[in-house]
Amino acid sequence: MISGVRAELRPVSYRVPVGRPVLVRFILENTSDKPKTLTVPGTNPAIPSPESGLPIAHIFSSGDNNGVSITTPTGRQFTDANGYHASEEAPILMIAPHGSVGASLDLREYFPTLRGAGQYRVTWNPYGGALGSVSVVLNIASLRRAEIVTDLGTMSVRFFYRDAPVHVANFIELAQSGFYNGRTFHRLEPGYLIQGGCPRGDGTGIRSDGKRLKAEFNSQAMRKGSLAMALLDDDPDSASCQFFICNTRQKDWDGRYTIFGELVGDESLDVLDRLMGSPVDDSGSPVSPINMRSVRIVDAPLEDLP
Repeated sequence: MISGVRAELRPVSYRVPVGRPVLVRFILENTSDKPKTLTVPGTNPAIPSPESGLPIAHIFSSGDNNGVSITTPTGRQFTDANGYHASEEAPILMIAPHGSVGASLDLREYFPTLRGAGQYRVTWNPYGGALGSVSVVLNIASLRRAEIVTDLGTMSVRFFYRDAPVHVANFIELAQSGFYNGRTFHRLEPGYLIQGGCPRGDGTGIRSDGKRLKAEFNSQAMRKGSLAMALLDDDPDSASCQFFICNTRQKDWDGRYTIFGELVGDESLDVLDRLMGSPVDDSGSPVSPINMRSVRIVDAPLEDLP
């Protein structure tokens, strides 16, 4: 073990679309009050590298298996960093007290298996295994969109994977299970929002398993076409299955609800306008049911993730 030094893996995103870079930052942190000097085992120490950041020789610093491993759910393991060849010399690395140094790699360049869809566990054990990071799990999959099919047309939804990954996954899970098929939009506030997805049809229902989601408030603006999860007034972590679609810019709602997607395309906004024109009673319930015939999950273009 190397005392006073911590290794950490920090992915840019835990869910990566197929075809996009699998960017992971490798970080070494000096947790002690004294400077640390690190050398790569089995190499001749060279003068400190003039480059800033963590030299690649220190990332892949565990001999034959390079120190980085990729494991699939079936147990298959990849430890050979494609295209990387260790040299006889490696720069000395010096880290100041309580300082840190890091570098980002597109792991697809070294592990081609990450170019395909799947779930992969990444582990980093540099310096011949003298350090070990906490493993991270990456999901590489096609981007998805939702199509909300109503009696008045279809609305297409682009998800905000980076801003609200748990809420996106929850919505996709429910939609793929058929949960939303045949539900209604039970609440309509003319000019403001339309809300649906309640299993009881009156705004009091939640998922049958009782699951609630921790808020993922983000910097997305609440505007026409924004999708957000409905909450109890006094509990920011009460989102379950009900969602609403905003019909106009609502600055006061920014940061108060988890916005997890938005309508895309003129047709979607036209359908929203038609839905918002439905007559309602004094309680805000549509006079005639506004049905969700189905919510389909389909493949989306890469442009959906900026």
